[in-house]
Amino acid sequence: MSEPANSLIDLGFVDPVDRRASGVIKWNRYPDRVIPAWVAEHDFGPPPAVVERLRELVDVRAFGYHSAGDDVGPAFSRWAAQRHGWTPDPGLILPTATVLQGIWACVEALTEPGDGIMYTPPVYPPFLDVSPTTDRRAVHWSLVLTETGWHYDFDALSELLEADPGISLLLLCHPHNPTGRVLTAGELARIVELAHEHDLTIVSDEIHSDLVYEGSTHVPMLTVPGAASRTVAVTAGVKTFALGGMNCAVAVCGNDRLRSALRSIPAELLGAPNRMGCEASITAWETGSEWADDLLAVLDRNRRHLFDRIRTDLPEVTMFLPESTFVAWLDLSAFDTGDHPARWLRHMTGVACGNGPNFGPAAENHVRITFGTSAELLDEIADRIITGLKG
Repeated sequence: MSEPANSLIDLGFVDPVDRRASGVIKWNRYPDRVIPAWVAEHDFGPPPAVVERLRELVDVRAFGYHSAGDDVGPAFSRWAAQRHGWTPDPGLILPTATVLQGIWACVEALTEPGDGIMYTPPVYPPFLDVSPTTDRRAVHWSLVLTETGWHYDFDALSELLEADPGISLLLLCHPHNPTGRVLTAGELARIVELAHEHDLTIVSDEIHSDLVYEGSTHVPMLTVPGAASRTVAVTAGVKTFALGGMNCAVAVCGNDRLRSALRSIPAELLGAPNRMGCEASITAWETGSEWADDLLAVLDRNRRHLFDRIRTDLPEVTMFLPESTFVAWLDLSAFDTGDHPARWLRHMTGVACGNGPNFGPAAENHVRITFGTSAELLDEIADRIITGLKG
């Protein structure tokens, strides 16, 4: 594995000592002997322009009250136009502290206690917290595993909506974490059609939308005909630009009705993005396109390399090539992992992964592994897993 020519990212080396010294949770949860691959966060840090902008703010002690949030919507709109051919109206974009805050706000504003909230498990674990924390019902529209990978069952979706008219919101992970599936334009159109038939609101989490590989295309839900009146898209620069500790995200409303509904929640209960998060996100969106291209090329190489190594050297483990994200979803069903496969794998190999059962139904015997790291560390991760499970 080699670094792409003229890369703006130093991908030749990731220093574990430096990463641990930074205090990021990914590198400090487990002992030094363990390689962390459990958080969906890449190890390359943000673009140089983002670091420089934050230094400028520190130098002038820019820690007071601010209005940087006013510039977040327009900056995101320009980024979406450049990367996805979609120019959302900045007036319909609400800055939030995090994507999860936007999701919870949608649930509070657009549903009632007792309503059904639909998920697509296996799915990003915090989604599963929505129902118990908001007095809503969890409804599982589970992805289906076949010999060719994970798939959405639209007949099952239709049947669920027909059987339960109390389902009022679909929380869509688009692109999907942890499987890496990317919904097609036709599949999205079917979701919108059913949303109109069954009075369903769609909240589309598109935080991984910049990280879609050749052969697939991210279609923003709000570009699908008919989606606007029923959709709020939530996203951030967190995954693309490694800004997990910088509070800034956006909720993009399809129309004024949805925007007014979200605005009905008192801002004092929601909080707001902070100055550093706003400035980091704005700078990344305004200057980071070439950087993001290079990142995607590196991640593409990493996903193929990990896939090839697992398929060749450890065929007992099932891994499908992800269409998006920088996480792989590994099936360890051939092994006796117990009820906590990530802990079992960590003890066997010294690699820390995400624990499959935390992602909900259909996730037993699985682990999620982050491949957004250097070639050297990725090979060490693969070596440890292959050697540990073979031995």
